[in-house]
Amino acid sequence: MAHGAAASGGAASAAARASRGAPGTWRRVRRAAREAAAHALLLCFTTLLALKLDGVLFSRSWWVLFIPLWLFHAAVVRYRFSLPAPSLLQNYQRIPCHSIVATPLLVAFELLLCIYLEGQGEPFLDLKLVFLPLLALEIITLVDNF
Repeated sequence: MAHGAAASGGAASAAARASRGAPGTWRRVRRAAREAAAHALLLCFTTLLALKLDGVLFSRSWWVLFIPLWLFHAAVVRYRFSLPAPSLLQNYQRIPCHSIVATPLLVAFELLLCIYLEGQGEPFLDLKLVFLPLLALEIITLVDNF
């Protein structure tokens, strides 16, 4: 009799585990959808850039061309800040500084690049100034990794 009670209890716990696994499955589906959307934005930017450089289809402003890339950065930032904070009981792991400043510096570079490319006939900015955020990111990454 005790064996039968244990068997039915095991079946109940298996059903409970199966019902708990369902939210995890949907979480994975949402994560995969976010990743697919991010990759689609990068593909869209790459396609628009190729068409702009070929002069085939896209004759709009550089600002319009960079919109998918900025949406990608927004999605990455949104995903990063939606993660739960690490517990203090877990092992302390230092967050690299370059992972925090990477997105703002990349967006700053992209904005400066758009300003430079829009004034192609008469550049408003010096190209050295345009690449300054990338140089800062590289220096921060080097210092942070050593």
